[in-house]
Amino acid sequence: MLGVAFAWAIGSNTALKAYASLKGGSGTFYSWIRLPLAMALAGGVCGAMLLYSRANPVLVVVFMCAAGMFFAPLTPFPTGRIWLRIPLFLVAVAACLAATWGIVSIDLITSDDYLERYGQLAVTGLFAFIVGFFWLSKGWGLIQRGICSTPSLNALSSGGSTGTPWAQYISVFLGFLVLTLWLGLLAWSASNDWAYAPENPKSDYPFSRFIIAVLLASWPYMAWKSILCRESNADPKYYRRHGRTSVLAEMMFVVVLSLAITNGIQNGNDRRMVVEKIQAVAKDLTAAVTRIGAIKQRDLRTTNDYIRAYAEIEQLLPDCEAKIEKCAVVCQEARQLDKNKSLISTQLFYKSHPPDMCKDNFELLNLIRKMDTLTKQEVLTARNMAALPEQDQAEFWRTEFRPLLVQEYDLREKIQIVAGKIQLPSK
Repeated sequence: MLGVAFAWAIGSNTALKAYASLKGGSGTFYSWIRLPLAMALAGGVCGAMLLYSRANPVLVVVFMCAAGMFFAPLTPFPTGRIWLRIPLFLVAVAACLAATWGIVSIDLITSDDYLERYGQLAVTGLFAFIVGFFWLSKGWGLIQRGICSTPSLNALSSGGSTGTPWAQYISVFLGFLVLTLWLGLLAWSASNDWAYAPENPKSDYPFSRFIIAVLLASWPYMAWKSILCRESNADPKYYRRHGRTSVLAEMMFVVVLSLAITNGIQNGNDRRMVVEKIQAVAKDLTAAVTRIGAIKQRDLRTTNDYIRAYAEIEQLLPDCEAKIEKCAVVCQEARQLDKNKSLISTQLFYKSHPPDMCKDNFELLNLIRKMDTLTKQEVLTARNMAALPEQDQAEFWRTEFRPLLVQEYDLREKIQIVAGKIQLPSK
């Protein structure tokens, strides 16, 4: 219709003839472009999830798996020849990635911040679509067979059944439990990392995770298929049993995945808040220490220079001590957050902060406290030096003040070493 309207609008017989020929071969043509169009639409869904969820990997995988399951029965390959199917699939993959990039490019500002993560998750989403297209669609079809009132074509008649296959039912639940726990762990980990640092790329999304998930899914799949082959849905008893089994499995799956995602996001937010709080107080403490250090680094040549400099430092010490104590309190809270875990704590499997961060921070704080104590001694020594006659101050500086400067030099080197070990991740 658009082609006819366009041809009529411009008065082009060529366009009209081209549309007529296209319409005549539409069945064959559509069968070849159906898969690329479907994957382009899936790529648009992937791009929308990346853009509007701030690259949430769980949403990307879930929506792409669902897209693969939905499009699988609607987009069969138009040919069985492998040498034609492979190029067609590659074209479809290119259409999917192009559509993803096109949607993501709508918001260039956000795309610049999340570009690397978008690229990684686009590939992850493509793998999820392939898994949904080739594998999950079969599993979904098998589930529908189990809850459909019409008998399965492969099922035996009810009279030919040799009893309830309890071993297969147990195998279904065990396999489904293992698969659900594995997927829950992946969802928890991905949600945790996303909530903690959504803009930082997470590089460990290996294809092996999809392979493991597919292998684990084959366990309950084969057991359920065996059950359906032995128990026909034509028998109301089997039909009710299959429905209850499916509902119970789906409830278990939804509950585990929901708890995993919720707890993962909450744990990631907890980690993020702790690190941000530590960064904030550490920044204030660094500013206070830097002000005192800047005074000490002046070109102090005479005893009067030292006396005036340490008189200024004395005015800054109370603020610096207050910031030291505040930083110590925050680090202690972070340590207690990991110690006081209940059985339902969201941080049961993941520390609220990077490994050894609080240990290094406490070590650094102890060194800063020693530096503060030493600075107080220097201030007191400078004050005593100011009370002496000017001709005696030089000797007093050599015997009393200079040894304190040597201790300060050694302590400063230790502080630099410990500070270099502390690497707080950015947001």
